[in-house]
Amino acid sequence: MRVVAGVLTALLVGGVVAAGQGTASAQAVEAVPGAVVEGEGLAAAAKNVELRAAIPETEGAVSINFMQYRHRDVMFLSGTFGLKTYDVTDVDRPRLLDHLTKQELALPGDDPEQRFWENEDVTVDPNRKLVFLARERSAFGRQAGADRPTGVYFVSAVDPARLELLSFAPMGTGHITSCVNDCTYLWTTGYDGTPSTDPDTYRRSGKVFVTDIRDPRNPKTLATYVDLNRNQGETHMTHDVQVDAAGVAWVAGTGGTRGYYTRGWHRDPLSGRVREATPVDPVPYAGGAAPKLDMPTSFSHNSFRPVGRTLKDGPKPSREHPAGSLLLHTEEAFGSATCKDQGRFVISSLEGSTGGESWRATPERPFHLKTVGVWSPDDQEGTLPGPDTFCSAHYFDVHERIVAYSWYEQGTRFLDISDPANPIQVAYWRPEGAVSFAPYWHRGRVFVADLARGVEVVKLTAGAYEAQASHTKVTLRTGAVGASYRPVESPRRRLPLAPDPDYGFACPMLVGRCVPGQPCC
Repeated sequence: MRVVAGVLTALLVGGVVAAGQGTASAQAVEAVPGAVVEGEGLAAAAKNVELRAAIPETEGAVSINFMQYRHRDVMFLSGTFGLKTYDVTDVDRPRLLDHLTKQELALPGDDPEQRFWENEDVTVDPNRKLVFLARERSAFGRQAGADRPTGVYFVSAVDPARLELLSFAPMGTGHITSCVNDCTYLWTTGYDGTPSTDPDTYRRSGKVFVTDIRDPRNPKTLATYVDLNRNQGETHMTHDVQVDAAGVAWVAGTGGTRGYYTRGWHRDPLSGRVREATPVDPVPYAGGAAPKLDMPTSFSHNSFRPVGRTLKDGPKPSREHPAGSLLLHTEEAFGSATCKDQGRFVISSLEGSTGGESWRATPERPFHLKTVGVWSPDDQEGTLPGPDTFCSAHYFDVHERIVAYSWYEQGTRFLDISDPANPIQVAYWRPEGAVSFAPYWHRGRVFVADLARGVEVVKLTAGAYEAQASHTKVTLRTGAVGASYRPVESPRRRLPLAPDPDYGFACPMLVGRCVPGQPCC
C-alpha cells in the first residue's frame, strides 16, 4: 500500500492536467457549442465552465467526500479501485496521498481482480477521522446463487497518507451507508435480499439497517429496522440517506423521500404523543412521493432540504414557500434518452406532509407531495439527442442557489434554482465519453466523479453567474465543430454499460473489463 502510493504520487505530480497545463486549457473547452465526433465517440459540449484539473488514474470514480486536517485539505475518492486520498490544499493541483486497494478490501472468496462496488455515497466522520465504505452483493465478481457478503468497511484516516482498515461489519445490505447523530450510528440502505415471490426486485427490500458505531472497531448492527412500508404502505427499496442542517434524516427510495427526527423530543404524528427520537426509534417528520406525472417510477434516488445554515444554498424563501418547506430530490430512471418523460429533478413542497400522511398511505389511498418545479436536460442546450444516450438524474450538490447535477452521459449540468418553480440551466460540462456520477462543490470548484473519465475539477465562469443574476438560461443553438477536451480525430470511446444483476440500469456496470463479454462486477 505504501509502495503503490509512493509510485503513483510521483506520477501524479507530473501528470495532473491543470489550468495552463497539458492540452486541456480552459479556452479549449469554453468555446464548444456541440462538437460532433465520429465512430463510438460521443459529442462534446460545454458552456460557462472552465476545466481546472483532470486527475489521472481515477477512472471508475464513484463518490467523493472531504475532510480538513489543520492546514491540509483532503479529498476521499471511492471507486471501483478502492479508496484513494488526495491533498487538495492547492485545489487545482490534487496530489495523491494513499490508496487502499481493492485487493486489500477483498474478503475470503472474492476475486480481488474484479471491482470493489459500490459505496455510491462515501461517508466520513470528520471528528474521529473515519471513512465508511459500503460493500454491495455484486462486489468482487460475486454471482447470484452463491455467498454474497454485504456490509460496511471501517477505515481510519487519522493520517490520510496512511489509511488503516479497522474492521468490516457484515449486514443485510451494503449499497450506501450514512452517518446520523454525529456519526455515532450508521443507517445503511439498498437491496437487502428479503425473500419474496414478487417479480418486482425492488419489493424484496425495504428497510434501513441501523449500526451502533460508537466503538468503530466493534460495530453492532441492531435487529431493529427503520423506514418500513415506504411506498404507499407497501415494502419497497430504500436507497440513500441525507441529513439536513436541522438534523432531520431524509431516506430516499421507491415511494419518495421521507424525513425522520433522530434526536430530541418530538410529537409522533402516528401516535399523537411526545416521545424521544433516537437512531433506532426515530420520529416521522414529513415527506412522501412526488406525483406520478412528475416522477413516474416513484424512485427517489437522493435528496436535499435547504434549512438552517444551508438555506442560502436552496431556492429563495417566499411567503408561498417559507424556509425549510422545500425538498429537492431526484428520480433515477432510464426510460428516456434525454430524460423527457422520467429521470428528472423535482422540487417538492413539504407542506401538508407533517401529519404522518406518507406513513398512513395505502395503495387505495395514496399520498403525494405537491410539485413546485421540474427540470430535465430534454430540449436543453448541450443535450445529446437520439435513443441510445444514457440519461437519468443522479447525484447533485447545491451551493448559493446553483445546483451542480450529474446526468450520466448527458454530463454535469448547473441549474439556477433561485425561483423553485422555474429552474434554469446556466452552464454545462459534457466532455467526450462522460458518465457523470456525482459532482461536489468545494472551495469554489466542482469535483466531478465520472465513472469513465475519472475525477475532473471544474469552475464556473462569469457567464454562469451573469446568467443566474439575470435568470436567463443558456439557449439552444447550433454551431460549427470547435475545439474540445480531446482532439475530434481521437475521441474517447463510449463506455460499455450493462445492467447490474440486482439493480438493473439503476446501477450500471462496465462490460468486458474483467471477463470478456460479461458484466464486470
